[in-house]
Amino acid sequence: MTRKPIIGIIDVTAHLYREKLPAFIEEIEKKYREIIQKSFVFADIINFSIAYERQMVEHCYERMIQAGVDGIVIMFPSYSPSMIIAPVLKKSKLPILLWNTQHLFEITRSFSSKDMMNNHGMHGIQDLACVLLREKVPFSIITGHHLQKDTLLNLENWCKCAVVYSDLKKLKVGRIGGKFKDMGDFSIPDSTVKEFFGTEIIDIEMSDLDEEAKNIPVCEIEKIMEDEEDRFVIEIDAETRENSARLERALRNLIKKYELGALAINFMAFRGKSFCRAIPFSVISKFISEGMGYGGEGDVVCAISVWIFQKLAGQATFTEMFTTDYKNNRIFMSHMGENNPLMAKNPSGIRLVEKDMSITQTGTKTGMFLFQMNPGDVTLFNLAPCKDEKFSIIVTTGSIEDEQLLPEINAPHFLFQIKKDVREFLNSYSYAGGTHHLAMAYGDHIEILRMFARISQSQFVKI
Repeated sequence: MTRKPIIGIIDVTAHLYREKLPAFIEEIEKKYREIIQKSFVFADIINFSIAYERQMVEHCYERMIQAGVDGIVIMFPSYSPSMIIAPVLKKSKLPILLWNTQHLFEITRSFSSKDMMNNHGMHGIQDLACVLLREKVPFSIITGHHLQKDTLLNLENWCKCAVVYSDLKKLKVGRIGGKFKDMGDFSIPDSTVKEFFGTEIIDIEMSDLDEEAKNIPVCEIEKIMEDEEDRFVIEIDAETRENSARLERALRNLIKKYELGALAINFMAFRGKSFCRAIPFSVISKFISEGMGYGGEGDVVCAISVWIFQKLAGQATFTEMFTTDYKNNRIFMSHMGENNPLMAKNPSGIRLVEKDMSITQTGTKTGMFLFQMNPGDVTLFNLAPCKDEKFSIIVTTGSIEDEQLLPEINAPHFLFQIKKDVREFLNSYSYAGGTHHLAMAYGDHIEILRMFARISQSQFVKI
């Protein structure tokens, strides 16, 4: 979930109107105050008197920056020339929305010259949009009336995107174990991530995690294990559970210490030694269910995408495509041991089971959760590095099949039903540069991700 947006609203008019028709300005300003009050109930609004000179727009903008707004909405109660606004917006790094609206909802046979005068802001929008586009100033547009519910939903979603984009600049991702060797799709310089998103990447040494785990009191370990007994079906030995519980407390301490909102963990760094014997998949799954971002194999970019989707969709998880069902246009989705327990079809039947981790060190094992995923429509979201140190947001929709877990698969998994020929989908996905780690959420979130792509200046690809 996201916090309440702080939104600055600048409404503008022409100096000519202010000079020659002061009563007209007072009338439309009053009407627009009512529109703003009704339309932005989901946000804290900062708004000043209607502006008709560049200095006034500049003053409004500076006060909004001081107030820490997440985004700025420009409204046109009447026409206003673009050049009192564009020079101010050109220097802004905040998300900008042009709301193309008016007070009148319908044109009838009684439409008058006064009605036309009171509802003619759209060519101000067109004037400004043309200039911003020419000057390469990023912006969004929403056209619609405050009586239209979908318009209000679009406004709310845009403001939510502005909040997430603002908080993304403050996000800290903890990376443990570095990047998986030679895994290239997400292996980009940390500086690229920092420059594009503002996100800070903090490398945590295995020795630091080991030291933290070593000093966890037995009572805290026991408390975690007791909580698991109340919530899950335990099918794992006490020693493995204890190791996972110890690492859970240690990781929580480091999350608090570094103020982390996401984790990117490379399982290959857990070599069966000391207090970091194996990557604790069950613990990671708990963190995902609590709203954290996550990327496997040290994938910071995917960790960011899961964090974004947690905020925009309210709940998300980490996943990966593995095997194609050509006959039924399905994809077998899985990963080593991470998933979101909140997505279980039967929450009371979540099993805590053993996962062999001999792939990292012979004889080591860890705990993970196994459960059937709740069936339903979902959105897949991939954040992909692309050329020129930019990013693409690649999205598609489909559904999770109502299928029981496959008895021979000891890892979280489900079948993703594609709405088109799976061959065309996979070709399009790779042509778009999609990476092999994804975020997933229930529901159709295509449009809000499209909004976020525009705000974050990412390329948007819908498959």
